[in-house]
Amino acid sequence: MNLSSIVLPFTFTTFKKFIRRRLYEPVLELVKQGVTPHQLALTITLGAGFGMVPFLGLTTILCTFWALRLRLNVAFTILIGYLMQPVQLALYVPFVDLGQTIFPVTPIPFSLEKLSLMFQSDWLLALQQLWFANLLGVVAWLLCSIPLGVAIYFLSRKMLYRLLPAQPAA
Repeated sequence: MNLSSIVLPFTFTTFKKFIRRRLYEPVLELVKQGVTPHQLALTITLGAGFGMVPFLGLTTILCTFWALRLRLNVAFTILIGYLMQPVQLALYVPFVDLGQTIFPVTPIPFSLEKLSLMFQSDWLLALQQLWFANLLGVVAWLLCSIPLGVAIYFLSRKMLYRLLPAQPAA
């Protein structure tokens, strides 16, 4: 079977239409509702930042709390957070490793055999060690997310001011 015989389910044109229909037009609707590029950039920043936290299940809680607190669009913030889930999973082990490097602790092995052996010998101790390693990963995420969040905010704000139509003065 060669690559030319594989039929792609979509072409570049349909992908472009999909992005326009599912991403660009909903953002335009938010702008029509009075959401400023600043608020959208903040929404993207919070969703992306909280979407990378190395603690599964915490994304929705953090996105909801801060979107409500800052009066941003909750659904859009959570959507951005959910779109970041592949990144969250990809960065989970690196964040935990970074946290274990920052603090003087014995690193936890992340191989399946060693984790299985840890749980077989003392599952409560293994759970405690994994919980602590996860906490160190969250600390590493906090340290990395601040400069990354600032960069995401300013880049997305600049992009949104260029892409979105100017709002009429009230």
